[in-house]
Amino acid sequence: MVLGLVSIVLSSMGRFEMAAWLIVYSAILDKADGSLARLLGGGSDFGMQMDSFSDFAAFGIAPGALTWFVISATHPEPMIAVWAGFAAVSLPIAASLRLARFNLNGAEDTRYFHGVPTTFAAGLYATLYLSMIDLGLGISPALVLPSVAIALAALMLGGIRIPKLRKPAGRVRSLLAGAVLLLLLVLAFLQRFPELHFVLGTGYLVVGAVASRSSR
Repeated sequence: MVLGLVSIVLSSMGRFEMAAWLIVYSAILDKADGSLARLLGGGSDFGMQMDSFSDFAAFGIAPGALTWFVISATHPEPMIAVWAGFAAVSLPIAASLRLARFNLNGAEDTRYFHGVPTTFAAGLYATLYLSMIDLGLGISPALVLPSVAIALAALMLGGIRIPKLRKPAGRVRSLLAGAVLLLLLVLAFLQRFPELHFVLGTGYLVVGAVASRSSR
């Protein structure tokens, strides 16, 4: 939650890259705190509610603020501001609806995500922006970010099924998966090659959705 709030402040100050990296760090911590809670047997209803509030700040409001301030700083034209504003509010609205629905449902599908997870959508969005900067593509954010934000908001609330990652079977596969995860963590800490995170995340989303649809 704290990282999400700081990300919002940094976006308002024009420090967009650091604001985006804080969203990525929030996604890493979101995975870590869930794993730690399960390891220690410390899960509770209070923890679930706090997790949702933290997710809303870090993966709803923070990427929405990033969208608004980035585009406002580069394209202050009224029509683009309206488009940017619509895109900026779509992320926190979709995140709040998804999180509220999850809390009310109670039972969790252990095999599939129903709709793109809030954490995943925000991380993918942040690494997209960072990849655009890192590669120096020279593409106007106003041409990319609002459309992607609205698409991700729709996917969060949609019925798309994505298989949940499980621990790979076999020693070699487990070591390989662990090495890839460690590499991603190191690169995130060093703030290098965000395009690797984006490509792997997009690949997981596409391949998982296709495989899930085929399995039906």
